Amino acid sequence: MEQTTAKSSAGLILALLKEEGIDKIFMVSGTDYASFIEEKVRDPNLPDFIVVPHEITASAMALGYSLGGKMGVVAVHTVPGTLNALGIVSNAFTSRIPLLVLAGRSPYTEEGSTASRNLRIHWTQEARDQGEFGRQYLKWDFEIRDPGQTSVAVRRALQIAQSEPKGPVYLTLPREVSVSQAKPVKVNMSPYEPGPSREAIAKADKLIEESERPAIITWRGGRRREWYDSLREFADRLGAPVLNYVGEVVNYPSAGDMALDKLNLDEPDLIIIVESEVPWIPKRVKVKAPVIKIDVEPAYTYIPYYGFPCDVCIQSTPHALKEIHIRGKDKWGEEIRERVKRQREAKRREISSLENSSRVHPRLLSSYVSSFRAVVVNEYPFNPRYGNFEFGDYYGDLSEGYLGWALGAGLGIKMATDRDVIITTGDGSFIFGVPEAFYYVASTYGLPAMVVIYDNSGWLASAEAVEEVFPEGLAKAKRMFPGADFKRYNIGETVRAFGGYFKLAETPEEAKIALTEGWNYMKKGGLSVVQVVVERTR
Repeated sequence: MEQTTAKSSAGLILALLKEEGIDKIFMVSGTDYASFIEEKVRDPNLPDFIVVPHEITASAMALGYSLGGKMGVVAVHTVPGTLNALGIVSNAFTSRIPLLVLAGRSPYTEEGSTASRNLRIHWTQEARDQGEFGRQYLKWDFEIRDPGQTSVAVRRALQIAQSEPKGPVYLTLPREVSVSQAKPVKVNMSPYEPGPSREAIAKADKLIEESERPAIITWRGGRRREWYDSLREFADRLGAPVLNYVGEVVNYPSAGDMALDKLNLDEPDLIIIVESEVPWIPKRVKVKAPVIKIDVEPAYTYIPYYGFPCDVCIQSTPHALKEIHIRGKDKWGEEIRERVKRQREAKRREISSLENSSRVHPRLLSSYVSSFRAVVVNEYPFNPRYGNFEFGDYYGDLSEGYLGWALGAGLGIKMATDRDVIITTGDGSFIFGVPEAFYYVASTYGLPAMVVIYDNSGWLASAEAVEEVFPEGLAKAKRMFPGADFKRYNIGETVRAFGGYFKLAETPEEAKIALTEGWNYMKKGGLSVVQVVVERTR
């Protein structure tokens, strides 16, 4: 029920968020949040403030909270906080993750009230257009200029963030407005999503009926449980392989009959793309088969230049798969099942062979990590093809590629689901994730987690780019990559300052022991970091 008595604008925002089921705000507060703090003291039943000492960690926790099935809200301090959070916001935008970013604004009056400017930075932190900083990576932004706008602005922000394609929104509140009385306004604004047209479904029916070797390419088709179920049922009935069965999320069960790692795209006579912005790399792959694309925004209009084909574009959630009439491709499906069986056996032999090495291969470490029943939150190095995942078991490789999100997101997922979480990062992305802020929040709020650092002593992607651009170059020949190399330190050891467990491992046997000890420490309620020196290869 909408509140009927007037509150300050800050109090009304908190009450509206609570009414919408939002129970936590990840906060890096400043002088702009005085009224929020006052209102929380007056009413402890308002959403809890999770105090985080860095915006990268705070916004990543809110992102992870959304991935875990709850609405993530982060509160940042005016311009500096906004700038710090923008990288994570860009990840949320390109990966279609709902996020509400609240930001204070420097007071705009110089005198006349207790909320007026009283610090030097209140002049120097004022921006001509604060929302402009992130507008390329926001679905919507708005500054509440009058207390009477509060109810509509908050409802509209949540509606837009949670409508497909989902994404981040930005709501700014000047201090003078935050302390002013605001009368609630009754307004309902429900989220929405697109659905398929009859014409598009009929065209898709025809193409699928005529095909004999269809293939499915996806990336985040399993982002919602009902999407995952629709895609799984469709693939099994059709007898079509699912490429990227574990992509950004788990799209199809790893143990499923259609979970194929690789397929030459010359083979299919029809390709069905479900929620994937880059289904293949055009300079390496030439696709001749017709393409059906099912996506909440098939053209990906935020990408300026985009040349992927779409013979039938269906603007819809993956629910559209339930409306397509199909004839099972029995011969093709049986061939794929056999390939999947051979693929699994080959991986078993590979892991057995890698265990005999004196060094730790990243794929071997991925197999070890996968043996623990936990949600894996991955920032690049972990290979999900060596695990056994179902819906909600894996999150990784956010589309914008802004590094540093996994540590905070892992804690957000832990808060939202209360499941065991293993966070896998490279040595570079671990540093980008602001480890001390991560340790602080995990320790303060009792959030046990295990971090596994794949330490290859460098930026592997940068080294690979050199080899790709200069295949006959000296850097590749000499295996020298100045500018992409790190000096090795025990970077995970700082967890001990927060009472956590740490171990460095350099051999397969050491890695197994360290992972087991780290896992047991986490299960007892602690925070553990295992740093594994791995070979410089994927």
